[in-house]
Amino acid sequence: MPPIRKITLLFHERHRGAERLRYRVWAMAEHWKARGVRMATAWGLGDHGETDLLFPHLELSWIPDDYWALLQSRAAVVNRHVRDIRKPVFSTCLLARGDDYDGAVIVKTACNCGGRLDELLLGPNRRGIPLARTMRRIARIAWVERRRLGRARTLGRYHIFPSSRAVPDAAFDNPHLVVERFVPERRGERFVLRMCHFFGDRHSARVMTSTDPQVKSWNARLEERIEPPEAVLELRARLRLDYGKIDYVVRDGMPIVLDVNTTPTMSSPLDAGAIERSAALAAGLSWFER
Repeated sequence: MPPIRKITLLFHERHRGAERLRYRVWAMAEHWKARGVRMATAWGLGDHGETDLLFPHLELSWIPDDYWALLQSRAAVVNRHVRDIRKPVFSTCLLARGDDYDGAVIVKTACNCGGRLDELLLGPNRRGIPLARTMRRIARIAWVERRRLGRARTLGRYHIFPSSRAVPDAAFDNPHLVVERFVPERRGERFVLRMCHFFGDRHSARVMTSTDPQVKSWNARLEERIEPPEAVLELRARLRLDYGKIDYVVRDGMPIVLDVNTTPTMSSPLDAGAIERSAALAAGLSWFER
């Protein structure tokens, strides 16, 4: 390919306001603009004109037919081969009803981010209906959510049970949920999450720890930088993930993948520090030119 002069970030048609969110791609884009690349943003399936590189940022765990057809029709596309990142695609911890396993288990949504963004962007558009807003707030109450796992399409929090026998039977039949072995990594009293970001031929990995077993950016602190294990790099290659993030833990020396994300965010605002920290990853743009 010739040098990239224009990158178009493609968002789902319903995802207005995405430019105000803490996506890592915004920090990377500052480096691309500094080298003369023109950044454009587009929403939906319209004719977005010519671009050197189409960069889908759709916030979907599974890309529907119309968007998938658009991505396949363009010459140069980030994550062209990545259509499905729902947990059954890569999880090695899945459990079915009756499996012989006595340890703690966790009930998650099959989709990323508690399934909320997939439901927002692909589900019925009820955001402006007052009753729908009220029902969503009620459904987020932990004990209410726990009792309705058989019907839940989204979760405000993943739910941990002492064994699979304690999980409501209906949760195993819910196609929007998965039941997995709960395999946390610990450092003393803190729980560990390892994150590896990818772009082109570059990667950057770091550790995050929290006192909460569900380690999230808002309840954790960033720790040291690390080098990811070969198994994580192999999964990245198998999924053909040009850009994104893989979350994993290490148990008994073996990495266990928890999540795959094609639209990673940052825990900090888009400031000079965040931009500087994204420099090495942004340099992966040259891979698309080769």
